[in-house]
Amino acid sequence: MASSCDQFEAWRDLRGKVVMVTGASSGLGRDFSIDLAKAGCKIIAAARRTDLLKSLCDEINNMELNLISDDHIDDDVHEANQGQIAVAIELDICADGPTIEASVQKAWETFGRIDVLINNAGIRGNLSLVLSKMNFTM
Repeated sequence: MASSCDQFEAWRDLRGKVVMVTGASSGLGRDFSIDLAKAGCKIIAAARRTDLLKSLCDEINNMELNLISDDHIDDDVHEANQGQIAVAIELDICADGPTIEASVQKAWETFGRIDVLINNAGIRGNLSLVLSKMNFTM
C-alpha cells in the first residue's frame, strides 16, 4: 500500500526562509526553485540566462502558494517586493569578484537577507560529451 507522505515534508523547516539558488535557469536549479517555493520559501533565482530566469519567476509568482507571514522581513524591503515570491538576479559565476559581489548585494537587498544558498551553478566549458570506457578505468 502506497504511503501518502507529503513530498515537501522534509523541507517544512525551511518555510519562510529566503533561498538563493544559483544556476536556477534550468535543470536542477529550476526544480529546486519551484519545489522550495512550494514548500513556502522566498526564492532568489540567479543565473546568466535572464530570459529563462524571468520565465521561472513568473511561473512561481503565479502559483497559488501558502506562505507564512513576512513579519520577519523589513517593512521597506517588503513594500518593494510585495507579492513576489521569486525574483531573478543575473549572476555569472565566471565573472570577476566585484561583479559577483554586486549581484550578491542586489540579491541580499531583494528580501533583506539570504538564509540559504544552493550553489548549483556549474561550468561545463569545452568538455567533450562523449565518454569512453577509458573514462571509467581506474
